[in-house]
Amino acid sequence: MGVAGGTGSPFRTKADVVADLERRILEGEFVVGQRLPSERELCTQYAVSRPVVRETLAGLVERGYLEVFAGRGSFVRAVATDELSLSLTRVAARTGVTARDLVVARVMLECTSAELAAANATDEAVEHILQTLREHDAATGLADRARTDLAFHEAVAIATGNPVIALMFGSIRTQVHALMLRSHSDRKVRRLGDPLHHRIADAVRDHDPRAARTAMSEHVELALTLYGKDLDRPLADVLAGRGLDASSPLRPAEG
Repeated sequence: MGVAGGTGSPFRTKADVVADLERRILEGEFVVGQRLPSERELCTQYAVSRPVVRETLAGLVERGYLEVFAGRGSFVRAVATDELSLSLTRVAARTGVTARDLVVARVMLECTSAELAAANATDEAVEHILQTLREHDAATGLADRARTDLAFHEAVAIATGNPVIALMFGSIRTQVHALMLRSHSDRKVRRLGDPLHHRIADAVRDHDPRAARTAMSEHVELALTLYGKDLDRPLADVLAGRGLDASSPLRPAEG
């Protein structure tokens, strides 16, 4: 689908061009990984100046549609599972989200995720879960344990085959990472919690939804009995009190 240029072009402002390029991406004219036309070509297509095109591309980067690589151009970006995390992280910081708040939310989301993953996971999704578990078992040091633990739980959410569930997990990704830092800094929590990863993975591999839900429930709810006073303190205060770095984890794979 082309865009007619010339003096009769309806595209006069950055907002017009942003809206049309967004439409073309959403309708599949430009697919994930595809390079957009050059700035010069876009200027011609939309009959606008190069500054307008540059502002347009910057706006689409900000909205998560594009990635720009110096010397190569602008490419359509895949949807990442943490698309919603930034705004939620700001809200969580302002409202003082506690470990209990997060555990209750995780029970609602992740127990259902485990159940659906066991029902729906493809062979590829199961292998992804098992690979993240192997990496977690091999991890050394707090940062690696928390990072690989997060990857395991994210793999379960993705294995449901439901992109909304994957995005919901991604939206609390930063907070879950903070909770995992707390858990893996506590030997008792880690000793009791890590074996449950294997029960979850086995249940998903065996396509046993009930067992997967039960194991995930036991795993997530450990914090309710083992965190003590930390359970009802803001997560940021819990980490600070333990001298832990609350830096965001690495971005998840896009897809």
